[in-house]
Amino acid sequence: MMLAEHKEKLLKRLEERRQISLREAMDILGASESTARRAFLKLEENGKAVRVLGGIRYVSPSMTSYDFDAGVYEHVEEKKAIAREAVKLVEDGDVIFCDSGTTIRCMCGELAEKLRRERLNVRIYTNSLANLEILNEVTEVNLVGGRFRRNRRDFCGYLSEEVISRLHFSKVFVGADGCSSERDFTTTDMETARMNQIVLENTDCAFMLVDSSKFRTVSHVLYAPAKQFAAVITDTKVDPDILARLKTQCENVITAGAGEK
Repeated sequence: MMLAEHKEKLLKRLEERRQISLREAMDILGASESTARRAFLKLEENGKAVRVLGGIRYVSPSMTSYDFDAGVYEHVEEKKAIAREAVKLVEDGDVIFCDSGTTIRCMCGELAEKLRRERLNVRIYTNSLANLEILNEVTEVNLVGGRFRRNRRDFCGYLSEEVISRLHFSKVFVGADGCSSERDFTTTDMETARMNQIVLENTDCAFMLVDSSKFRTVSHVLYAPAKQFAAVITDTKVDPDILARLKTQCENVITAGAGEK
């Protein structure tokens, strides 16, 4: 059986089962482990699946697309709770970067209130137009430009990456569109992944802000392992088994309740 036939056979089973193990793939194909792995790789390269620990998972269209405007209205209370915990980590004298995304947008709303109250001297960078609109009312914001993406309301590409590569931050706050096996955080596209990877390379301390729903999906591109973060901040609705596995990768996992202040 040719590799293309292997790929199609596995894809058909993935569409039915959503996820299959390496052993199951070998049985389906009647092939060796190396052949099954090559078929996995081809499916991933074609954007049809993403490899996970011990197998492969189907990529639905939602894994490769993003809609900021829709995300603003999803899991709002959870995101607000996460945001309240995150701003506690911002201190006087910090140079911070705020990723684009709706959870980080909530954090910027809380940060604006904190800056009004405490008059902190904080230097802020972001590639998000939404974050700029919130924070510019209370403090100076450095907007990282580049190619504008309407679906994310942010800037990306070569110009953005060049600017970010020449900066160093004391703290960065980033989000994710999904998580693979409680080990690696994922996003829907290569440009977002690359931008965040550069940011994470140029900081003293990184924080992941992600609501519990993200642990139930895997987006297309893996970009950062959980162990890379000083803390992962999520909400109290996260499944206990998922939380336990996550804590084996990142010791400092903060869970925020929606009613907490």
